[in-house]
Amino acid sequence: MKLKKFGAVLLSALMLFTTGAAGGCGKKQSENTVRISRWALEWEKSVFENWTAEFEKKNPDITIEWEFTPYTAHFDRLRTDLLSKKAADIIFVNNWGWEPYSDIDVFEDLGAVAELEATRNSLIGTAKDALRQGDKVVGIPVGMVSRVPVVNAADFETAKIEVPSGRETSFTGSELAQLLGDVADYSGRAMGINITLTDALYLFLASAGAPLVTSDGKIGCNTPDGVKAAEEFYDFATSGRVVPLSQNQGGSYGTPDTAIMTGQVVASYTNPGGFLSLLEAGYELAAIPTVKAEGGKDTVLADFNTLVVPKFSNSKAAAYRVIQWMLSKDAQLAYAKFSDLPTNAEAFDEVMTDEENWDPALYHAFGVGIDNMYIPPALSTSFQTLLGGALKNLLDGVYTAEQFCEKMAADGPAYL
Repeated sequence: MKLKKFGAVLLSALMLFTTGAAGGCGKKQSENTVRISRWALEWEKSVFENWTAEFEKKNPDITIEWEFTPYTAHFDRLRTDLLSKKAADIIFVNNWGWEPYSDIDVFEDLGAVAELEATRNSLIGTAKDALRQGDKVVGIPVGMVSRVPVVNAADFETAKIEVPSGRETSFTGSELAQLLGDVADYSGRAMGINITLTDALYLFLASAGAPLVTSDGKIGCNTPDGVKAAEEFYDFATSGRVVPLSQNQGGSYGTPDTAIMTGQVVASYTNPGGFLSLLEAGYELAAIPTVKAEGGKDTVLADFNTLVVPKFSNSKAAAYRVIQWMLSKDAQLAYAKFSDLPTNAEAFDEVMTDEENWDPALYHAFGVGIDNMYIPPALSTSFQTLLGGALKNLLDGVYTAEQFCEKMAADGPAYL
C-alpha cells in the first residue's frame, strides 16, 4: 500500500511555499554550489569528500558541499527538508527508503534532461530506468548494491578445501550449506553464514521465476515453482548452517567485522565496500556466488544507490555536471574502490574482467547471474511488517511453504 495520505499532505504543504531557491528564505544559495545529501558512517565522510575533490579540481567554478547523516536519520530528515525546500541539490536514495516519496511530484524527470541523456545511455541496462514515477525517470543510479558470501580464506585452508571464488554458477541451498558446513566443522566455527533471511528468500523465489513481488508490483510467488523454492529456502534457513534466525528477521545485514573477525561464521553476506577495511587489516578474503533454487537461474539480488534532484533546486545545471562526472568511467572506478559496484557499463565490465587491477577472488562472484538481476520494488512499511510475520510463521513451522505463499498472495496486494 502506497503511503498516499503522506504523499498528499507533503505535496499540499510544498505548494504553500514560494518557488524560490533551496533554503526557503534568507540568502540565496549560489547557483554554482551543489549540496549533496547522503547517509554515511564516520569513516566514509572524508572518503566521499576526497572522491568529489577530483571533480572540483577539474571544475573550479563549482563548489560541492556534502551533508552527511546516519542512515535512518537521512530519510527522516528528507521529509522535513522537502517541506521547507531546504533539501540538497543531489540526494542519495535507495529502494528501502524511497517508498514514502514514490507518489509525490517533487523531483526532476532526469530522463528528460538532455544533458544527462549520454550519461543514462552509458549505464548497465537495468540501471537506466531503475527509479521511475509513472513514465518519468526521476533517479540515476550511482552504485549497485549486491551482496554475496565473503569468506575467510584461512578457514578453507585449514579445512583443506579450495575456495570456489571462480565458480561460474550460484549454489543451491543444500550445496552452500554443505560446503560451509564442511569448512565450519574443520575450522571450529559454530555456523556457516550470516545471511539476511529476507534476501535469501528473495533469491530463492526470484531464481525460480516466482519473485515474491514482481517488477510491476504484484505478488508472484504463489505458483508451484514458488512453493518449491520457498520449501528450499526453509530447508536452507533451518539447516543449522545459518546465524540464528532471530538475528536476521529485523533486516540488518551481516558484516565481516562482526562475523568473520569474531569467529562466529565461515561466510558473511556483504557487498564489496563492506569488507575493504578487513582487507586493509590483513585478512585474506574471497567472495563466492550466492544461493538459488534448484533448477533456477543464477540471480543477482540488487538495489541501487540512486541520485535524485528536487525541482526547486537553484543549482540544477551545476548538479547535472556533478552527476555526469559521478557516472563517468573513471569516477565510477574510483567510487568502486571504496563503495558500491559501478553502474557505468564500461567500469562494471572492467571490475569484472581486469584481473590485474580487480582481484577476481573478490569481485567475480558479484557478476554471477548479472544478466538475471532482481531488484525488489520499493515496499511499504506495512508490507514489510506483513512479510516479517509470515516469514516468522514459516520458519517456526506454523505455515508450510504453500501456506506462506498463499498468505502473501491473499493479503499482500492490499499493501503494495
